[in-house]
Amino acid sequence: MSAKMLAVLFGVFAALCWSVHDLIARSLAARIGAFRMAALVMISGGVLLSLYVVYLGTIWNASGEQLMSGFVLGLAYGFGVGGLFKAFSLGPVSLVGPVTAGYPVLAVLWGVFNGLDPTPLQWGCVAATLIGAIIVARSGTEDGGINAVEPGKMPTLLLFAAIAVLGYSSSIVLGQHAAVTVGESEATWLSRATALVTILPFMLSEGKHAPLTRAHWKGIFIMGGLDVLGVIAVNASGHLPGKEFAGVGISAYGAISVILAMIFLKEKVSPGQWFGLALIVGAVATMSISQA
Repeated sequence: MSAKMLAVLFGVFAALCWSVHDLIARSLAARIGAFRMAALVMISGGVLLSLYVVYLGTIWNASGEQLMSGFVLGLAYGFGVGGLFKAFSLGPVSLVGPVTAGYPVLAVLWGVFNGLDPTPLQWGCVAATLIGAIIVARSGTEDGGINAVEPGKMPTLLLFAAIAVLGYSSSIVLGQHAAVTVGESEATWLSRATALVTILPFMLSEGKHAPLTRAHWKGIFIMGGLDVLGVIAVNASGHLPGKEFAGVGISAYGAISVILAMIFLKEKVSPGQWFGLALIVGAVATMSISQA
């Protein structure tokens, strides 16, 4: 298996983690509060990862510059998570997932500006993921996709989706750099703190919500664990040649999240959305095979 193919597979693994994570987020966001949930997910992920980071012990020997790389990652990631959760509180997974799924492509473009030279086939795969995401977003059923958003809420949803895209795409580049600097697990752990700082002002302006039940806490800790695993996988790809192609693997998350939402949340998927999903999955599969 080539290093570039491994980078794609790291991205696919992260996509699977975040798809399950997003499924839980959609079912809880409106009741818990989007930013409140995002903050608690950051805390729970940090708690779960603390034991492993303390066991490794390497974080205590990190320089100020190395620590800063993890903290800066958290600032970008906080905007990504907060924006995504807010979007999920306004619209269905079948819309928000695909709309935000194209963000990893920005990481590929960043690589191009820094010397990456994709082949025509790889450019085609990048284009297919974007086109597939657009088709899925615009092809919802009468009670799904755009039609499932309350009147007047679409501009707000798109605003926070854009914030999520910019935050997540930046976090891919920053996380891959931080993994080389301080280590993937350590960078992920450090990022929890500054991500929480990013989210807190939004949470405080959100207003009060109902007390959390045991089921809510269970969902939050599962999300925290999945989020940490996904971030570590993406950060780990920073050690590999062609690390930018992990972003194409991550793009599969839009397709996976829609399928999971159809199965578990009973969200309807139209024929047009199936076509868009096929484009995304086919592009990711082709990219993986091309690296073999």
